[in-house]
Amino acid sequence: VDHHEVGARRAQPRRGAGLLEALELDRPAPDGGEGVAGACLRRGGAGAEERDGEETHPLTSIGQSADKGSVRSLAILLVLGAAAAAQEEPRRVLALFDTKAAKPELDTEDPVHQLLEMPLNHLGMVVRRHDIREGPPPADWHEGLRAVLTYLDGTDDPPAWLWPWLEDEVAPRGVRVIHFADYGPLAFDAGNKPDPTRLKRWFARFGLEHDEIFLEGPLGLTIRMDVHEADPRPKAVYRGPRNLAESNRAWVELETVHRPGDVRCPVVTGPWGGLALNPWVVDAGDANDNRRWYIDPFPFFRAALGLEGVPAPEPRVLNGRRMFIAHIDGDGFESLSTVRPGSSCGRVMLDEVLARYELPFTVSIIVAGLTRDYAVAEPTPRMREAQETFRLPNLEIASHTVLHPLYWGKDTRWYKELDNYAYSAVAEVTESIRFIDERLAPEGRRCAVLLWSGDATPPKAAVEAAAAAGNWNMNAGVFRWDAGTDSVAFVSPWGRLFPDMKTLQVYAGAANENDFDGFYDTMPGAFAHIDTTIERAGTPRILKPANVYFHYYSAERPARLAALKKLLDRWGLKEETSPVFAGTYCAAVHDALLKCRIVRTERGWRFLDFGRCPSARIDGEARPIDWAKSHGLLGAHRRNGSLYLHLNGPDAEVVFADAPAPRPHVEQANHALRDVMLLDHGLRCTSSSVARRVLVAAGFPPGAQVTVQVDGDTRTVAADERGRVPVEIGGPGTSSVAVQLATP
Repeated sequence: VDHHEVGARRAQPRRGAGLLEALELDRPAPDGGEGVAGACLRRGGAGAEERDGEETHPLTSIGQSADKGSVRSLAILLVLGAAAAAQEEPRRVLALFDTKAAKPELDTEDPVHQLLEMPLNHLGMVVRRHDIREGPPPADWHEGLRAVLTYLDGTDDPPAWLWPWLEDEVAPRGVRVIHFADYGPLAFDAGNKPDPTRLKRWFARFGLEHDEIFLEGPLGLTIRMDVHEADPRPKAVYRGPRNLAESNRAWVELETVHRPGDVRCPVVTGPWGGLALNPWVVDAGDANDNRRWYIDPFPFFRAALGLEGVPAPEPRVLNGRRMFIAHIDGDGFESLSTVRPGSSCGRVMLDEVLARYELPFTVSIIVAGLTRDYAVAEPTPRMREAQETFRLPNLEIASHTVLHPLYWGKDTRWYKELDNYAYSAVAEVTESIRFIDERLAPEGRRCAVLLWSGDATPPKAAVEAAAAAGNWNMNAGVFRWDAGTDSVAFVSPWGRLFPDMKTLQVYAGAANENDFDGFYDTMPGAFAHIDTTIERAGTPRILKPANVYFHYYSAERPARLAALKKLLDRWGLKEETSPVFAGTYCAAVHDALLKCRIVRTERGWRFLDFGRCPSARIDGEARPIDWAKSHGLLGAHRRNGSLYLHLNGPDAEVVFADAPAPRPHVEQANHALRDVMLLDHGLRCTSSSVARRVLVAAGFPPGAQVTVQVDGDTRTVAADERGRVPVEIGGPGTSSVAVQLATP
């Protein structure tokens, strides 16, 4: 394979004309959903005030009364946002797939969700999936639309609506089009006979000349491409259109000795979108165990969607660091532990992990694991253990249902029944939350997250019930990325977005110990190997939070407990992560998919309705930030070629400068910050977390003497050669922090 970049020039990013509707979940924000990172959610004002002789930028807290200046600044921001609406970046991709060949048993098993949605999410796209066998897309299909994508295999029998819809509805709107995998029924006429004429006319719009050439076998074939995870040559097929436009970029070029000079391009992008034909793109695998990408999906989709330099919401990062989540499913709480004979796994987990580690944990129980009667008069011993656990200040309280459904679509469950309880999918949600709130949670606290059980494929009504009860919801989407499943294609998308484009189930960030250990006694301690998955999903791209996802039965055997502690030690304490509650991550994903809007400005970008999504990411952005003209930013951090912006509220703007003009800001922090003031010569903030706290200030002159003050304790340090000042704030708690030049 010749590692050769083909094409005269890359397609230019397209500015979308449509507005992306800010979709709201029809409920109030869950109590406690702000979690550890919640304090980061502050509104940035555009005005300025004087404090201690320095110009400062006030950042008004959500929910506080704003002064007239702040209101005026917000009004200006809203006017500017409306004026720039024509340049708002559309973020929705309508993805069509065909279930004729094989009807998925679950609505999460279509190829778009399994393979394409994750890289599209990473690039900031919101995917709306639609089966072409269910008729035309809903009437609002074009709202906020950036592209129409088809994932079609070798099926025939075209729906009567499909070609007229593409030609008469999609083409006139000028949205991008991506054809993935194959042409499928698009290659057949209404009588279900092969017909290339419509495809020939369709691709001519894009500077491509289509015909039906299809020659199998690698012999005599010259291939020019950049191979990603695997080499597709053993499956080689000479196919694809001829590229006739200089504005197109060919990612794969084929030439055969039988047709010298006749170069075909089965993978190509341009200002119109992209084409990616198998077998040159991806091996979807058999039974989910053989996936491989032949091309790199991230740059391909970036080019096909015109996203070069366009920001993406970043829900997996808080203040420049990858989020760390530790969450526990309630399985095994009542089981006896061999770590301490006679004690339950719940007791051992409490003593050895939850009360010992200075980390946030999202902890759930199964109601039927604590009592045999839903209406029990007096707390059982296991209920009292759960009550004691939930009193810990570093816990977010969660439910793992009442009876632990195993297969939500088949009415099977781990616990068969419970006195005074009537089973239903919705009752598993509402009654477990009610039991926790009324019988287990300490005063002033309540259940905040529903962690799905079993195959974690709840019906829409159950997900809606969790939201109506003020709970975030998470689980499913578990994956491994290691020697056995060695491909980024196994990494799951951010979540399961239902067809109404409002109801969302957030996915976990990695597999749990059951994928390695089995139940209780198989290969105890093997969970330590999830290290590889967590590591790969965080570098070079941050695709998932560092998620240590486990059950109470990890406290059943010493080897299991040791493996868990090893993972917590590394990802929660040693690595540069930001520990948060699961609810904080769920809230960030929710807003990233359903609310965030991004507007292109003359010198940068405006971020609107980011709410609980604390960061934005711009890949390949190297320009310096004009801190004096930007607003609503805590700071920024550059990592692996990407610029991460730390937002200080729902609305912010970054303006880029022609030349560097450093100003003190937050480069990194492993926790939430509030009341942030970016000063001419330093910064001030309030630091708060249930974990140990670290902050890295940047933007100082290299080698300058800098005064660091934490709750009145003052010391002077020198900024490093990059103008950075690391600050060890201390253990769990709340502190006032000031970092400023010693001699301005």
